[in-house]
Amino acid sequence: MKDYVRPYIPRIILVVGLIFLSILGSLFLPRLMSRIVDQGVVLGDLATIRTLGIRMILLSIGSMALMVLAGHFSAQISMSFARDLRRGLFRHTLSLNFEEFEDYGAPSLLTRTTDDIAQLERTAVVALRPLVQAPLMFVGALFMAITTDIGLSPIILTSAPVLLYIITNIARRTIPYFREIRTLLDRINLLFRERLTGIRVIRAFHKEDYEEERFEKVNGEITQVGKDVNHLLIIMLPVFNLIFNFNMLLLLWFGAKRVDMGGLAVGSLMAYIQYITQIMFATMMFSMLFAMYPNAQASYQRVSEVLSTPIPKEGQLREIPQGPLELVFDHVSFCYPGAERKVLNDISFKVEAGKKLALIGGTGSGKSTVLKLINRFYDVTEGRILLNGVDIRELDKGVLRRALGYVPQQNILFNRSVRDNLALGRTQGASDDFYWSLLDVAQAQDFIENMEEGLSATVAQTGKNFSGGQKQRLSIARALAKEPIIYLFDDSFSALDFSTDKALRRELAPRTEDAITIIVAQRVMTVTDAHEILVMENGEIVGRGTHESLLGTNEIYTEIAESQLGEGAGREVQHA
Repeated sequence: MKDYVRPYIPRIILVVGLIFLSILGSLFLPRLMSRIVDQGVVLGDLATIRTLGIRMILLSIGSMALMVLAGHFSAQISMSFARDLRRGLFRHTLSLNFEEFEDYGAPSLLTRTTDDIAQLERTAVVALRPLVQAPLMFVGALFMAITTDIGLSPIILTSAPVLLYIITNIARRTIPYFREIRTLLDRINLLFRERLTGIRVIRAFHKEDYEEERFEKVNGEITQVGKDVNHLLIIMLPVFNLIFNFNMLLLLWFGAKRVDMGGLAVGSLMAYIQYITQIMFATMMFSMLFAMYPNAQASYQRVSEVLSTPIPKEGQLREIPQGPLELVFDHVSFCYPGAERKVLNDISFKVEAGKKLALIGGTGSGKSTVLKLINRFYDVTEGRILLNGVDIRELDKGVLRRALGYVPQQNILFNRSVRDNLALGRTQGASDDFYWSLLDVAQAQDFIENMEEGLSATVAQTGKNFSGGQKQRLSIARALAKEPIIYLFDDSFSALDFSTDKALRRELAPRTEDAITIIVAQRVMTVTDAHEILVMENGEIVGRGTHESLLGTNEIYTEIAESQLGEGAGREVQHA
């Protein structure tokens, strides 16, 4: 967090200087007023009243102008700091490893990036000036009061520490409540997100009342915590008013006696009252800061927690070596963080340029995990993944991922134009003809042409204005646009009908003839033309070979083929 404050230190020093000069002017106003009363009003000297009055007016205007200028700079600092913090947190979040990202959770990261930073921004805007002004005014007014009349000083020297102790103690007790509120806000965001993204499922299963109960439980908890913390905070103002009024009574009582005895001038008493008011005003500003501090402290800790999460440092990063393209899994095992057993166990295979490797097997067999490891979403637990003879952990992640054309199992499209979605992985621009050619390969040209704006048509959030099969085809076209050397298809043909599947694979063949292609699939129809098929079960390879060699020799593959194509039909499917 210090790195975000450091650039603004010169401007903060400027604000402190402006506030100091403004307060210095304010502190001399009671002295001038005291002289007007004692030397002008009491003696009837109009010239003195006029001269000192003009000085007071000029000093007040100057003090006000300095404070306005300080407010202008403090607002600039606060807004710019929040902007930098949002940018930094956004970048840091994108750089987190997937296990760290999952530890925080998307709802919590969203809350920290938006609500927590907004809380810090609000606090900075409101508190930057009082944070400087309150202690300067408190110390300055206390000094001026003591030098004005030492006899009345025990009143304020006794009450001010008591007031500060009460305020500090209340603030300390509220900090845990504000931390709990931030945690409960994360839970509310999570419930909202689940409710909004899963609204169709909730309605289909008629679970609106159940979801309402879950939400009301968390909502009730955050309401109760809010009541508890406010019960503490509302004590501050009555306590402040009680002590202030008690001080004024004592001051007027003892001050009047001193005036009556001739030990204190009326003007000095009036000046002392103003200094006491300034001291109490500074203390009230402290109370405002302490009221805001616990909430800001909770937000600060949550933002700092993410920013302080270390991003793993890569070693000496390498480019992909030149030479014949080859991807090798060398006795790879993998276990997800926190899992009890391995997802992959001693996986070995090799695939070369121009070859197509297919992974097939039941749900949870580890097929998709293979592609995640190639992308380095996670690193292997044991073994190595080699690309052209180099462990991919030694490669620059950016270089590695630019070499991959990945079509994930969940086809995420972004709220921008079709063209921008297709260009997502490109480092250079391309013509519309290029994108139309990709859509033609992906069997997506027809439905994009039917859209009024074509490539400029807006894709709705998550692509909800397209069907599942259309989103798959657009995701495939997006991967093709990268022109990668390795294609990774994670069950990317599951939503396509058989004729579209066949046509798409036929058009893909010339595009991928010099690349490595790895396909994760559930349908046998999709993998019949693969050069090698790996049959997976419980994270292990239990069979490998071509479609023809696996039929009849591998029980799992034969069972899958016959369940989808009918008994005996699997042998003719490649001719379909």
